[in-house]
Amino acid sequence: MLIFIISSLYACNNPLEDVSIKIKDPLTSSAINLTYKNAVANDTTLVPKQIKFTFLGEDAEGIVSSVGNKKINISREGLLGIAIAPDYVKRPANIKVVASLEGYLTDINYITLTNTANINKTIRMFNISNLPKGMSVDVKKIESTNVESTTTTLKTNGKNEQVSIVLNAGTNLLAPNTEKLSGQFSYILTHFENIARDFVPSNYTIYQAVGVDNKEIPPFELVPYGFFSLKAMNDKFDEGSNLSKSTSVSIEISNNSYHTNGQILKEGDAIPFWGYINNVWKMLGNPIIKKNSNGKLYVSSNITALTYYALGEMIPVCVKGPIIKVTSQNNGLDIYHYCRLVEVSSGRNVGDLYISLNNGALYSLAGRRKNTVYLQVYNFNNQFGGDLSKPIFQSQPFDLCDEKTIPVNIVAPPPQPVNVELIIECPKGQVVNEPAVPVKIDIQFQPKGAAASDWRDLMTLTRTQRSGSTYKLKVGSTYSIRASPNPAQGWIFYKRDTLIKDVNYRFYIDSKDFCK
Repeated sequence: MLIFIISSLYACNNPLEDVSIKIKDPLTSSAINLTYKNAVANDTTLVPKQIKFTFLGEDAEGIVSSVGNKKINISREGLLGIAIAPDYVKRPANIKVVASLEGYLTDINYITLTNTANINKTIRMFNISNLPKGMSVDVKKIESTNVESTTTTLKTNGKNEQVSIVLNAGTNLLAPNTEKLSGQFSYILTHFENIARDFVPSNYTIYQAVGVDNKEIPPFELVPYGFFSLKAMNDKFDEGSNLSKSTSVSIEISNNSYHTNGQILKEGDAIPFWGYINNVWKMLGNPIIKKNSNGKLYVSSNITALTYYALGEMIPVCVKGPIIKVTSQNNGLDIYHYCRLVEVSSGRNVGDLYISLNNGALYSLAGRRKNTVYLQVYNFNNQFGGDLSKPIFQSQPFDLCDEKTIPVNIVAPPPQPVNVELIIECPKGQVVNEPAVPVKIDIQFQPKGAAASDWRDLMTLTRTQRSGSTYKLKVGSTYSIRASPNPAQGWIFYKRDTLIKDVNYRFYIDSKDFCK
């Protein structure tokens, strides 16, 4: 049993005094932590406890909860903690985790464990009635018994552009082994405007793409005119990989789109059409742009694979490039500082990045467009901001295709960390019983005024290391703090609006269960 008490150095009253909460230490190998969040950050309607989970795959029998039993539940914060049982030794272990919830797109996650390493993933759930900006979807259901006689049309309802597909009668859904799937099919057609491209895999700098001739294309930056995906599954959550017949697709394009050479796209032009086949982008052809009856530009093509697709042109990037190397007095920084790449010829910003300013830190600039730039570093970090008015370092100009080291010399003294300490208090005459102390305690924080879902990892303290330092907290700022030995079973401590008064911040565990 654990009584979790927190206070700053001088606090004396505690809201959780005399409260006992039983919680078990989690498994520490072959653990799988899946965090489910709404794809729209400010949409708070997702209730994780209402998600229904189905565990499938050839090794599903090896799945246990985060503490090793068969009672698997998601936390109210959206963390599903599972693991492959310690006595289940088969590797690789292949499982499928299905998350379904009324009003949301069903998520199917394939997980392969090749050893005993842990896996942590964040999964975005899509509320059909409140999708991210620039994303639209159409879902149709059809019984396999009606396939031969039913023509199915799917069309997204995006505000700017739309995608439509016609599945002709007799089109069956095929499994990866080419067998026909049976049951009730759900077809999901999704359109992503460029503003929603982050929901498409590998969509900026493309490596290992192949052309129409199946030859590898040198790395390039994709300049897109839109993405879409077609997925399908049956009521047993078997996903199709292909359609038995080729199906026609029509993709609208913004009339204000431009070629990479600066000319506006117009009727009669050709643009590359791509498919994400076996996790590799493959050029499928160069369809001709047409104009529909509404005056919208569009292209049409035929597809069979159930996957992601894109329309977009290529801009070559540097296969290799400079390496940033930091020299500083900093060690142990757990924050990252904002930098920008400035084009020498125009003075405009051509790249934003966050880098570590720890002494000896390295950062590669490969995979960017050829250009001559200089690097500016600002005293502005990814946790609580800072000063963007002037850089604390500016490099000499360099070419983004040159293989050279760019020295970044930070002369400013290191910032002051906040020291966090976990203290176990025992009754008079007793001492800490080390084997009874939790194996670890995870601590998260949330800046005051942040979104409800914006919880950030602070640190993990352990049975043998009960103190640490962090630069993520700022003295004089206010945060909400939560902590737990096993977040998958819930955060057993939560305190709102905690003011960091000085550089020493202490957590207290007050329980005779950890004393002897």
